Amino acid sequence: MGNELNLNLDKLELQIPVQVIDSDSDIDTSVQVIDPSNHIEPECQEDTPVWEVSVNRLINLLKSGYSLSVGFSGGKDSSCVLIIFLEALRRLVAEGHPNIPKCYVLNSNTKREMPLIDSYSEWSLTQISIYCARHNLPVEVHQVKPSLTGSFNYYCIGRGKLPRFPGQTRDCAIGEKIQPQQKLVKRLEAENDSEIITLLGTRLDESAARKRSMERFSMDEVSIVELDGKLTFAPIANFDLDDVWMLIAGCCQHDGKPAKIYNTYTPNFDELLQLYRDANSGTCGVIVGDTGNRSSCGSRFGCAWCTVSGERDNSLESMLEQDEAYAFMKPFVKFRQFLINIRFDMNSRDFRGKRIDHGWMKIIPDYFNPTTKRQILRYLITMDRMEVERARKHEEAYYAGKIEKTELNELLCYPMFENITQNDILAIDFVWSLNRDFEEASPAARDYLAIHELGERYFIPEVPRAERISIPKPRWFDVSQDLPNQEEVQGILPIGWKLEDLDINFADEMEVTMASGFSYINAVREHYYQLNKVDIAETCRAALRNDWIRIRKADLLRYDAIARRHDYILRLFQSERPMKENEYGDLVMMNVHEFLIENSIDQEEFESIREKLQQEELADDYAMDLFGVESVVEAINELEANKPKKEPKKPETTVTNVSAYEMAASQMQMF
Repeated sequence: MGNELNLNLDKLELQIPVQVIDSDSDIDTSVQVIDPSNHIEPECQEDTPVWEVSVNRLINLLKSGYSLSVGFSGGKDSSCVLIIFLEALRRLVAEGHPNIPKCYVLNSNTKREMPLIDSYSEWSLTQISIYCARHNLPVEVHQVKPSLTGSFNYYCIGRGKLPRFPGQTRDCAIGEKIQPQQKLVKRLEAENDSEIITLLGTRLDESAARKRSMERFSMDEVSIVELDGKLTFAPIANFDLDDVWMLIAGCCQHDGKPAKIYNTYTPNFDELLQLYRDANSGTCGVIVGDTGNRSSCGSRFGCAWCTVSGERDNSLESMLEQDEAYAFMKPFVKFRQFLINIRFDMNSRDFRGKRIDHGWMKIIPDYFNPTTKRQILRYLITMDRMEVERARKHEEAYYAGKIEKTELNELLCYPMFENITQNDILAIDFVWSLNRDFEEASPAARDYLAIHELGERYFIPEVPRAERISIPKPRWFDVSQDLPNQEEVQGILPIGWKLEDLDINFADEMEVTMASGFSYINAVREHYYQLNKVDIAETCRAALRNDWIRIRKADLLRYDAIARRHDYILRLFQSERPMKENEYGDLVMMNVHEFLIENSIDQEEFESIREKLQQEELADDYAMDLFGVESVVEAINELEANKPKKEPKKPETTVTNVSAYEMAASQMQMF
């Protein structure tokens, strides 16, 4: 084993052997966890409810000096973990236990959550804060958001990166939820000089895929898993769906009576239960007590237009069928379907490459092209505008007495979502400017104003689904050829400027500064009718010069290179203005992607050219006198061909049985 986890508990040093799992090898699903030699089993009756066992386990962790953190999404599973977590803390405080470590409730707002879940989560965070203050619980509530570059609006609409689809990894969840939380946990650990165990709401019963994932990392209800240096624990791993709903239903207070299980941070979960009912065709067996016709009530709520979950969003579609009040979310179904339908449409892809090799640019359609990105932006802004208008009409009807006075109808008097903010517009225009996606300045901001203020609308069309195809093989375009006015190629800076002369402010990561989205929209509004005469390159310069956007200093040269590469392509295309013959024999203009494909070479031809270029580069090398140019090139190519494929780095997992802390907690009480 070799690894030991040392716990210093008030003069008591407990050494716990732990098992280190080599994640490169096949992991037995029944991982044996070695317990301390003086192991003490928790004294629980066979009929002890699973939630009560979980509460006791968390109490032992808290007594052992660990801070706990709950990732709260507002869904059923994270609500269960939160209930158990708060109950464990409440009991310790009520007992007057000294030195209870500070704990945390973390919520990730991706800014594209399903609106009603987002609203419910915001309300719940307030309730949690009130509950913790009332019971003097040492809990801080934090909400995190993805970084600017990690947000959907930046990486998809700005850069053109495709959304994730069924069967693909959930990179979106990593960048938009997990990484922001991990970053905050790391900061909190440093500030408080304490180790935090993150409590997860994952359950083995959720799905076969989730079970495989949990078993891979030995996650269960008794194991604390150290993954990439971060401690995690899944206290409800062994809960089935009935356990989840029985706990939630048992924590509801009605008619002034206390809850049957725990009085917790909210008097009831009626709103959550109703959301799940409506997302599950109006039934939920555990809740209505219909054991003869139980429905799983296992619906899942993700992002408003999550394209990873499958061909259809059954939960959202069920809600739309159940209640007309949910009709404001209909555009999300159409938008999601649009993204799925264009997944394999190569006409929506950008062939401009991001890799240069020996003066040749790789041409491969793995991102959305500018036209598609702008379509997506226009659809989302139009959805925002229509939602504002819906809310105003609803408010008038509500206060005129034409609509029933319910909590939901009162909530619907306000816009339920805003897909695209003014800060988003600034960030999108910044990256579109770097990429020279269009010829005129501030296209995103002009669309924003045209839709919100000039009445333009872009409704989501019903497009046929593109058939599944393989991505075309890469081609290569020569970017070493000189332009007629080569000196006019520009990057972030105008001609004649040097990067070191640029007087701008930098940040630890790209960010939109305070109120800059508002300032930018005002500036575009003021010059709206003149911007068609301004080069798009000026947008990114203005953003940096006016301190609207700050970037990392280390990224300045990279962004300048990106801008120069795309400026070169744009100017080359403009100088040639290529034509093509259409199906009727007429000469018509090419677009930039057709131009790149028409003038590119295939992989085999590029390999031949690259070998010659390598020979030219090596020809003057002193070592060539001995070995010869061709033999060195052959050796290099052979090494490249035989080089083993780099396997993705897999995290090392350390597992500790949670029962170890039962012994530690019981011994601490002796001192």
